[in-house]
Amino acid sequence: MSTVTELNIYQALAQVMKKVRSVAKRDKNDHGGYVFRGVDAVVNAVGPKLRDVGVIVVPIVEDSSYGTVEVGRNRTQMGHAQVTVTYRFYGPDGSHLDCRVPGEAMDSGDKAMSKAMSVAFRTALLQALCLPTDDPDPDGITYERSAAKTVEDFRQEALNGNATKADLERTYREANRAGLLAQLITDAAGREMRLVDLLIERGKQVPDGLPRTKSGKVARSKLTDEEKSAAGLMTGPEIRAHGKLERQTIENPKKAERLDSSELFDPFAAVPNGGEPS
Repeated sequence: MSTVTELNIYQALAQVMKKVRSVAKRDKNDHGGYVFRGVDAVVNAVGPKLRDVGVIVVPIVEDSSYGTVEVGRNRTQMGHAQVTVTYRFYGPDGSHLDCRVPGEAMDSGDKAMSKAMSVAFRTALLQALCLPTDDPDPDGITYERSAAKTVEDFRQEALNGNATKADLERTYREANRAGLLAQLITDAAGREMRLVDLLIERGKQVPDGLPRTKSGKVARSKLTDEEKSAAGLMTGPEIRAHGKLERQTIENPKKAERLDSSELFDPFAAVPNGGEPS
């Protein structure tokens, strides 16, 4: 009987640890510019040594979740996956050792879950085999959580002359979550008003970058339906459907289908808790 078949999982992993001392950081992030240790680099370094001693690794997903998050200035939708995986290391004699780790990843396509699994596997190999990472010690860095924004902070954001519509919409959402939209503030001229009214007023003042006619109206003919939808304008099919409903209402008001009036308002201008802009 060969020596390999007599190894239990603890002995086998000890052999692998002797063969793989470290894995260098050779991959570079295209956006952040930092160097990292990719899952392929870890598997390429560890995989052959696991095979040499007869170790098999089997993933067992304990928990997983999938959702979406908004990232960046343009609030791009990204898939967000989180997993908890137990990686079971089997030795040549059939004994096994479990390593339970989390994984988390985002992706603009359909790869978030597979990326999260890759992160979890890399973590399991690094920690189970005690591979040095050369990462900063967590105790060597401290962070102080920022104080919650005040109504004055939101007022300053609303009055910022460089703010775009996207900036004002983000301020609106943050102030809404903080429950401060109804708070009284003063505008640049010293007029007292609610924060929500200032945000709506500023939202109407800020140029939206859409093509305009000489009279100042949006040049709809220069926009695609996708651009109209993104700008909150009615698309061609929506205008035709609206015209059909209007004709039906005139011809037979009692039987005509009615639109939900809430759909006719800009969500940015909607006031929570049933209030109305002044």
